Amino acid sequence: MQSAVWSGNALHKVAKYYITSAKRDRNGKLDITIMPASGKRKLSPTRELIEQLQEGKIQLLILTNQPDIAIDVPQKVLDNENRYVIDFDKRGVKWTMRDLPVFYNNLRGELCVEIDKVTYTLDEFFK
Repeated sequence: MQSAVWSGNALHKVAKYYITSAKRDRNGKLDITIMPASGKRKLSPTRELIEQLQEGKIQLLILTNQPDIAIDVPQKVLDNENRYVIDFDKRGVKWTMRDLPVFYNNLRGELCVEIDKVTYTLDEFFK
């Protein structure tokens, strides 16, 4: 898995995209809508987008408060946040992450999310 760069100005080189909707069609197939952080246009998980994710050129995220999530993530996310809360300025100001990175799993050949060392395909992760 290629992770995004989290320090310095290098972060600005990685474009952030969010899965904003994950609905099932009549046949039960998952239909995902992806939007860039700028919110300018809707995208689909095309082969090109997946290749950019694999190469680390983009970062694909899921917000944990999204209503389309099928598994019970609020408690898992809360546990992780309590474990990794950072007090940057020593004044009690807490900072936590509430987005989950999506990665391409080469073994499964699908986009996946990992929570508490369990890997879920997007098909398993969304309702």
